[in-house]
Amino acid sequence: MTVEPHPHLPPSLYKYCSQNAARAILGNKTLQFSRPGLFNDGFDLRIELAINIDEKAVVERALDQIYEGAYGPKPFPVGNTLGALLLLMRFFPGKPEPDAFKEAMRPCIEELVANRKTMLRQLCDELATETAKFKVLCLSSSGTIAPMWGNYAENICGAALQFAPREEDSLFLTARPVTYVDHEPVLFDDQGFIDWLSGRRGLDDSDLFSQFLYTKTADWASEREWRIVAGYGWQPQEDREYVEFSARDLEAVVFGFRANAEFREEIATLVTERYPECRLREMRRVAGEMAYEIVDL
Repeated sequence: MTVEPHPHLPPSLYKYCSQNAARAILGNKTLQFSRPGLFNDGFDLRIELAINIDEKAVVERALDQIYEGAYGPKPFPVGNTLGALLLLMRFFPGKPEPDAFKEAMRPCIEELVANRKTMLRQLCDELATETAKFKVLCLSSSGTIAPMWGNYAENICGAALQFAPREEDSLFLTARPVTYVDHEPVLFDDQGFIDWLSGRRGLDDSDLFSQFLYTKTADWASEREWRIVAGYGWQPQEDREYVEFSARDLEAVVFGFRANAEFREEIATLVTERYPECRLREMRRVAGEMAYEIVDL
């Protein structure tokens, strides 16, 4: 089955790893997909959402839209259960005065608006409970990120595995970028919340799972992360799974410049035996600059 890649999918994706992790990945030809509870970010797949609104304006405009939905002459999009009920009311005889109708509805709408934070917290908790069961593979769009070499590649003694999808059904074609934010993503602005209160919009109209899966705080932006999400995985009861990748998709093994000779020789042998299209490369300091570069060996 052909996979439609993200329009900004980079030519290569990198997996930073220690020496032992590199040996395991290359030896078994598998990559580890893990539940977010094993990650080093406590907010991974567990974000908070916000509803930023003008309470008074939202209440008044929601009441107007509810009346229009129930008794107005124009069609309106049905987005949730309330919308379906309002549409049904159009078939009943009689039409109350707008002011009387709105005043009757006002306490309910004001209560929903006042309790929005509680509702939102419950929604986030429910989504987090589900996404906590998901399996994720984390990658990076760059192989020259200094903190990544220090934190994930054994203080520059390990390697970065460079993957480039060459197969039509390559798992790397399903990678999606992480969005980094300085504050909680906004679920509803004024009009969005008004549309929800008046039955014209459902929660499904917002891609909530994508927000949970592909959003991190700006503190992590230097990682330039792309991730592959496998849902509940192939073995839902397990916290981690090891998924096979195509040997053709391994473009290169990039050694850290502190990698010792024994590790390099062992990996070179593995590559020669199992990955004929893979190159050996090295991450080095750029002469005269405070930057890294990747060069072929």
